[in-house]
Amino acid sequence: MVTRADDEIRGTRTMQAEADIVLNTAADPSQEAAWLPDWLRDCELDLNADERTLRWVRDDEPQGFLAAQPRGAGSSEVEMVTYQDVAGIDAVQAALGALEAAVAEKLTAG
Repeated sequence: MVTRADDEIRGTRTMQAEADIVLNTAADPSQEAAWLPDWLRDCELDLNADERTLRWVRDDEPQGFLAAQPRGAGSSEVEMVTYQDVAGIDAVQAALGALEAAVAEKLTAG
């Protein structure tokens, strides 16, 4: 589900992978092109593994946020927030779908 409020777009998706795997995939620079929207690719990435969060920052201004939280049975709830309506709701929804596909590919590759 993806929603818009002011300049913030917030999306959530349940993924069939542990939260740490989702977070590691999202933070992996080699996976960036597979899922991360263009407007976040030139940002500085701030990873907080303890809280299972990523923040994208440009010129000291937050541009986006991702959190992956365990939901049991090897699944996780992933939330992505962007602070600029650059490409709209569809782009955030597509990014979450692409991240889920990248995670699934990583799991099948072993």
